[in-house]
Amino acid sequence: MTDAFADDERRWSDLMAAAHRGDSRLYEQLLRELAEAIERYIRSRFGALSFTEDCVQECLLAIHAGRHTYDPRRAFRPWFFTIVRNKTVDLLRRSYAGEAVAPAVLSEALVDTAEGPDEQFSAGDVLAQLQPKFRNALTLTKICGYTLAEAAERSGISESAMKSRVSRAVRAAELLLAEERNLE
Repeated sequence: MTDAFADDERRWSDLMAAAHRGDSRLYEQLLRELAEAIERYIRSRFGALSFTEDCVQECLLAIHAGRHTYDPRRAFRPWFFTIVRNKTVDLLRRSYAGEAVAPAVLSEALVDTAEGPDEQFSAGDVLAQLQPKFRNALTLTKICGYTLAEAAERSGISESAMKSRVSRAVRAAELLLAEERNLE
């Protein structure tokens, strides 16, 4: 574990312990720090999703609702990132299923948010690990905000083929995130 990870681990664990004791000021500080970490995590793995802010908020709500499940005798980061991964996958699934998500921001390219070689989440970019046809499907539909019909037209395939690619891409992303979870 790098020094930065160890520092975060100690600080976040201490802040959560203070929150368990009822210190609302330190709990707010913890949530602010976690929001930044969640956004970096999502952007590093998926790029500039149009619903990143929604995902950050859902993760924070899940952390708040499940804060009683955190055991201070255990590491904080695995508990925290398990919630973040699960909520991110849930939101991707809901987005794919057509549920309401924030309006898409049209963008032709992924936004590079890495802060340099020491960026703690730079390794393991989920999109980069997907096959190009699946990466393209997710980029067009989830990042650029195109409908299935528009994405299919841009890719020169049928709408049903695009729907299938998006579904398979989401499943592949889920598997990559599960593998990551197992490596921790």
